[in-house]
Amino acid sequence: MQNIAPDTLETPVEQGFELVLLRQGLRLPVEPGERITDVLQLAGVAIETVCEQGICGTCVTRWTAGDPEHHDRCLTDEERSTHVALCCARNRGAALSLDL
Repeated sequence: MQNIAPDTLETPVEQGFELVLLRQGLRLPVEPGERITDVLQLAGVAIETVCEQGICGTCVTRWTAGDPEHHDRCLTDEERSTHVALCCARNRGAALSLDL
């Protein structure tokens, strides 16, 4: 059995991505470490939030393209196939399209 020191283990590096707002015709960059809700609010897009932890479901929005990385506790697996909690989600690919 080989011992591996914790600092040599590979950890995934968070990537930035583009947020595509279909109804508004906007494309917004989301940098590593930025929350989608913060990017939207800075761009003047009104998004209602309450807990900002993915528990209450207030910020849940339909997504149409991309590969969302879900970190919420409010959506079922079935709901995650079409919706995302914006306060705590990321995207695995280059772009995430939202029905906003």
